[in-house]
Amino acid sequence: MAYGDERTVVRGPEFGPAPAGFDMGTPGIGDRDPALLSERGCCFWLSDTRVDATGAERVWTSRLVQQVTAGDGLQSAASFEVAFNPSYERLVIHGVRVWRDGGVREASSPQAFELFRRELNLERAVYDGRLTAHMIVPDVRVGDVVDTCFSIVGSNPVLKDSLSFTPRLQWSSPVVETRVELRLPPTRAVTIQAFGKVPRPSDETVDGVRMLRWRALDVPPWRHDSDAPPWHVGFGSVHVTDVTTWGAVADLFRDFYAPPERLPETLEAAALALMDSRPEPAARTVAGLRLVQESLRYHSVGVGDGGFRPRPVEAIWETRYGDCKDASRLLVAVLRRMGIEAVPALVNTRIGPGLEHEPANATAFDHCIVRATIDGQNWWLDPTLTAQGGDLEHLSRPRHVWGLPLVQGAQLERMRDTEIPTVCETRETWTFDRLADRPARLEMRTVYRDWRADDIRRWLANDGPRNVARRLRESLEAEYGQAVEAAPLEVRDGGAEGWVELVELYDIDRPFQPWDDSRLRFVSRDDVVGPNLRDLETVRRVEPIDLGAPRRVVTERVFNLPTPVDVRPWNVRMAGPATELVSSLEWRTNRQMAHVLDLTVLKRVVEVESARDHFAAVREARHFNGVSFVVGVEKGRLTPPAGAGKGRGGGISWLGWLVVGVLALSAFARLASGFG
Repeated sequence: MAYGDERTVVRGPEFGPAPAGFDMGTPGIGDRDPALLSERGCCFWLSDTRVDATGAERVWTSRLVQQVTAGDGLQSAASFEVAFNPSYERLVIHGVRVWRDGGVREASSPQAFELFRRELNLERAVYDGRLTAHMIVPDVRVGDVVDTCFSIVGSNPVLKDSLSFTPRLQWSSPVVETRVELRLPPTRAVTIQAFGKVPRPSDETVDGVRMLRWRALDVPPWRHDSDAPPWHVGFGSVHVTDVTTWGAVADLFRDFYAPPERLPETLEAAALALMDSRPEPAARTVAGLRLVQESLRYHSVGVGDGGFRPRPVEAIWETRYGDCKDASRLLVAVLRRMGIEAVPALVNTRIGPGLEHEPANATAFDHCIVRATIDGQNWWLDPTLTAQGGDLEHLSRPRHVWGLPLVQGAQLERMRDTEIPTVCETRETWTFDRLADRPARLEMRTVYRDWRADDIRRWLANDGPRNVARRLRESLEAEYGQAVEAAPLEVRDGGAEGWVELVELYDIDRPFQPWDDSRLRFVSRDDVVGPNLRDLETVRRVEPIDLGAPRRVVTERVFNLPTPVDVRPWNVRMAGPATELVSSLEWRTNRQMAHVLDLTVLKRVVEVESARDHFAAVREARHFNGVSFVVGVEKGRLTPPAGAGKGRGGGISWLGWLVVGVLALSAFARLASGFG
């Protein structure tokens, strides 16, 4: 296995005693009942972790003790595996012991382990060279206690011994005891950031070693809410980092991205051609971005120091593939050649909005983009994206919130805030036939903007218009039954403005469903509230709610009717802690009504304290997210339903009465709040 000029000799695990002072004593849980602490057939007795940063090599030691309490736990407890990077780490096995009836046997041996190369991100074309040492522990039975211990020795040399240690003290399953120890030279200053409920550490220095220790007993498991923001850490844990600055972090990586003295010949020619055809800096910037986006295939090889260091520009251009680091280095070289000020910038795709609350540390980033500066204004560009449309002003912008430009004296910089974009506007026009057995004509015109437009472009480019048309039709048929395309899908591109419009035309075979012996009912689909506001309401909410990027989505439905129906106009506005929905229905003629749904996600996160109000707002929004009406049928023709009034809309349908009722209750609540 090779990366650049470096070669890695793959070694299997070594075997040896645990580091001095690490507790390998007989495990126990006192008088606790393991069956009551069991999940999926296992009771976890002990999780013990130690990081020793006092020697020439970093040593990370871990011990896990678990008891098999039922059959489901046999598979997991008897399978022991550890992943490590052989480029700079060594795996040392200290023991795989099985305790039974007061006795113990050692199960580990060199012959028992197999090495696998399991690239966890293979489907994303990311290769990091990590190996997995795997062992099946023989003869494990229900009631046995399996005790495993190992160390990983070494750390990535690119990070120059930077410390960023984030151990957990609360798990998703019950753990009787969790221990964490960090060993440091007394002169090494660190920052400790606590999350959730964690005990205070003991802090003592003995024989020139500072020891920080945390111990947690019988901590209840942490149940993660699936729609929580990815940067939120509610469980008990700590983050220990060196006392440093973002500028020092930038200095670790800055020199890796130095532009070459000259570009490869064909790249030079391409850059000069772009310069000649685009005299304006903004146009040059977008042209350079698209040159890189369209030339490179995303492929990441992070073996050795490749996880942090980009390849040379010549190699990137020659092979026409690379990861975010390679693409950013190439784009910076191209833009600078065209006279545009540009530097790489590090971002975090997972915890981006919360990065300002992180202590400065070298592992705070997982992605690289580019900051270009034109007339004093910064533009943040992601060269790994594809199918971006629009000029520089309309280009969809990275939503990572914070970036660290790799310049001397760097600080975290907030990316330019923008107005909440309208990402999707749909206009449905329904035209119903007078005959009950005839299909309805449905025309849909949808304009996508910002990142949604880019998504549609990628979809069209990868699947082709015919497959996209099929998927769109199938989504309609899931709601309305058989739909026949009356015209091919039409795609329109907004050019410099960056939008994409899709025009669909269908004949809906049976738009109405039986209601009773003499009436039919139509119900519109929910394409606004449901898809944008997932209803994952829980009674015991413990984490904030992630609503995604702020955005606006609008749908207008126009109904051309052959007969009056019973729907009264309405116009309601519902506001939640982070959302606003306007739902209105009006009669434009006595045979045409229009329903508009206008949803705005005002901010990304709903805090825990506001969760109940948010869920209440979502429930209310669902009551107004569509239109339902009933028509009569007489001799195969649509007629006004029995009891329908005259004029626009006639009487009041069930949805109309619901609106009136909600408004009346709201008015009563407002009156009541003025007294007492």
